[in-house]
Amino acid sequence: MPMKKIYLLLAIICAFTYTNNLKAQCTPDPSCIELLNPGEICPEDLPDGTVGISYSQTVTVIPPATGTIPGYGTVNIVKIRLTSVGNMPPGLSYQCNVANCDFTVTTPLTRYCILISGTPTTEGTYPLSVHVMPYINVGIVIPTVEQIDDTSLAITINPFSSGYSIVNLNKFSVLDSKPNPFNSTSKIGFISPNSNNINLTVFDIVGNLVYNENMFAIRGENYFEFNGINLGKGIYFYTVSNGKESVTKQLIKN
Repeated sequence: MPMKKIYLLLAIICAFTYTNNLKAQCTPDPSCIELLNPGEICPEDLPDGTVGISYSQTVTVIPPATGTIPGYGTVNIVKIRLTSVGNMPPGLSYQCNVANCDFTVTTPLTRYCILISGTPTTEGTYPLSVHVMPYINVGIVIPTVEQIDDTSLAITINPFSSGYSIVNLNKFSVLDSKPNPFNSTSKIGFISPNSNNINLTVFDIVGNLVYNENMFAIRGENYFEFNGINLGKGIYFYTVSNGKESVTKQLIKN
């Protein structure tokens, strides 16, 4: 994967924070693995948003360990820092789970996560102008050359349609999983009336626990990215709970 794209992918998910020291309450996806050198992001394509509909997405990042930088050649990268991002969709904000959006390269690989959230206010397609600074170690850690990308990735905000249902943000509720039936992964959504810890459990048809995940949800629409690729075909039941209320629904694996 070209270094230019890696820089963009790293930056987009931690862009749009109003205060760099804010830390997102999110959990990195352990199934995100480094398929290419350098770096990886999961998912690579962010979902579209809709005007007036709450948007929430967790993105997992493995920072690149090497890259080719003008004036330096091919180097080992120790850290990448976001410096600025332009042309963001109005109403959305991003928070990194580390201060200053510093993605440090470690061994073994460290996964970072970003919480993307908000309510879009203006439709359109937004090509992002992303500025990031890679750092290298030459006895001391120093910045190299700022990298800029404004062509590789965009977020599309669709207009509101009467076909969308208006959700009650003051009531805890669970959305239908999509897709269902599923082959490997399914998005399990819910509405949280406030910021809260939410638990997802999945059971097989005889009651055996096959999956358990916790996340810190913001007020509004949130999603678990359920990965059931290792499960056998059949019927499963999932429960989403906020500690006081629980909702159980059916999920089918093809």
